[in-house]
Amino acid sequence: MRFIQGDSGGHTPRFCVYAGKDENTAVIDENLSKNIPYESQDQRLSITCKLRREKLPTTMKSLSALLYISLAVLAIHAKEGKKWALLVASANGWYNYGMQADVYHAYQVFREGGVPEEQLVVMAYDDIAEDESNPFKGQVFQSYDLRDIYEGLKIDYRADSVNKETFKAVLRGDRQAVKNLTGGDGKVIDSGPDDNVFVFVSNHGVPGHICWLDGDDMSATELYADIQHLHKNKRYKNLVLYIDTCYAGSMFEHILPTNIGVYAATATDATNLAWNSDCVSAAFGEQAPCLGGLFSINWVYELLSDDRTRSTMNMQFEEAKLACTGQSFPRQYGDLSIANFTQDQFFGNSAQNKKPRQSKRYRRSAEAKSVVAKHLLVYQTLKNQLLRMPERSLAAERARTKLRQVETLMGHADQFIKDVATAVYGWFGSDETFAWAETNFGPINWSCYEPVVKSVKDQCPGMMRDEDVRYYAGAKFGVLVNLCNEVTTNTVLAAVNAAAKVNVLCNVLEEKDFL
Repeated sequence: MRFIQGDSGGHTPRFCVYAGKDENTAVIDENLSKNIPYESQDQRLSITCKLRREKLPTTMKSLSALLYISLAVLAIHAKEGKKWALLVASANGWYNYGMQADVYHAYQVFREGGVPEEQLVVMAYDDIAEDESNPFKGQVFQSYDLRDIYEGLKIDYRADSVNKETFKAVLRGDRQAVKNLTGGDGKVIDSGPDDNVFVFVSNHGVPGHICWLDGDDMSATELYADIQHLHKNKRYKNLVLYIDTCYAGSMFEHILPTNIGVYAATATDATNLAWNSDCVSAAFGEQAPCLGGLFSINWVYELLSDDRTRSTMNMQFEEAKLACTGQSFPRQYGDLSIANFTQDQFFGNSAQNKKPRQSKRYRRSAEAKSVVAKHLLVYQTLKNQLLRMPERSLAAERARTKLRQVETLMGHADQFIKDVATAVYGWFGSDETFAWAETNFGPINWSCYEPVVKSVKDQCPGMMRDEDVRYYAGAKFGVLVNLCNEVTTNTVLAAVNAAAKVNVLCNVLEEKDFL
C-alpha cells in the first residue's frame, strides 16, 4: 500500500494523490475531510490520506499513473501566486504606541519570511520612534523583550495619508486613486487571481466601525463593499483579515459570507472590548506605554516560535485566543477552511524560520496589571505613569492635571449617552444598566445606526474629534445600537439632538474651550 502527499495551493492546503481504480488514471483529492480530529497538520494529512489511498498496481500502467501524478503536482505548484500584505495602524500619539508597534513587528515577520518588499504595504503615522517620551530614540518595541522592530522598517504611507480613502485605494490596487489622494505614486496591493492577500489593522474601534485618525471611520458595510470588489475583480485567491480593535467582530458578524475565499480573525467578538498588553515596562520608566495589542503580540510571536510549513493559521489563532482568556474574546469569521492552511502560505517561511528561533513566550493575559482596555488607553496609561512618578515632582503634577481633564471629558461623554437614552424612554435605569447595554446588543440596524452615528459626530465635535475621549465615547455606542433596534430612526435622532443641546462637548468649535 502506497500513497503520496503534497501541497495544493488552493482552498485545501494539503491533498492525497493515488492511482485510480481502473489503473489508467490518477486522482488528485482536494476534498479532504474537515471533521477528522487532529493535533497537527501532518496528523490530519496522514489520517485523511490513509482513508482515501488505493493499492497501486505493479504494471507499466502504474508507472504511467505515477508520471501523471508528478506532472499534476508540478502543475499545481506552478500556479502558486504571490503573497501580499497590507499592514495598517491608523492611530497616533504616545498613548497609542502599541498599535504602531503591532504593525511594525508584523512587517518584520513578513520580511523574515521572505516576502518581497514590493509586496508589502505599510500605513502608519510614524511618530513614536522619535516621540519626546521615548527613552529609546529611533527604536520601537512590541514586547518586554525589547527587540527593536523599527530598524529596517519601510513605511509607505505616513501622517495624514493614513486615512480610510487611501486604505481603500491601496487595497483595491487603484494607483490612480492613490495618486489623486496623496499626490504620489505609492505602492498598492497589485494582486491577481492566484495570489494570497493578508490585511492587518491594529487600531481603535466602535461597534460596526474601524476608527481613523481624521474621524472618517470605516463601517463594516464599507469594508464588505471593498471585499466584494476584490472578489468580483478576482484580486485574490485567498484573502485573510486580522483586525485588532474594540468590537472587531462587528465588522464581520452577520456580514461576511463563507463562500468567497475570505477568512477573518478578530481580537474580540462583536460586542466586547479589545485590550493592549505589556503596559508596565520598567525599561521605559515613568513614560511606559502599552507596547502592543494583547491579541496581536501573541499572534506575531506565535509565528516566531512555529515552523510555518507545519503549523496552521488556526493553530496560531488558538494560541493567541488562549492568551486573551479573561480579557477579550477572539473570533473567526468567513471561510474557516482557510484556517487549516499552513502559515507559510501567507507569511512566508525563511530559512531561519524552519528552525524557530524562539520558544513559546509567556502569555501576557496572566499579568492583570499589564493589560489595558483600548478605549481606556489615555486614562489608564496616565494612572500607571503617576504610580511611577515622585509624588511632588513637576511631571506628576502635569500628569494629574491631564488626568483630571480626561476624567472630565469621560464624564461628559457618559452623560451624553445617558441623556440620549433618557430622551427616548424618559428613564433608563442605573449606571449598571448603561454598562450592560454598551456591550450587549444584537445585529446592527444599519439604516438607523449609520445616520445616528453621523449625527453624533456632526453635533458633538468635542466628543468625537478629541483623541483623549473619542474612543471612550465610541465604546458606548452599543447603547445606540440597542436604541436603533427598539425604536424608529427619527426617535433616536431626536434624542441625539436633545442630548446635544445640553452637553458641553457638543456644538463647540474648539474642543478644549470647556475645560
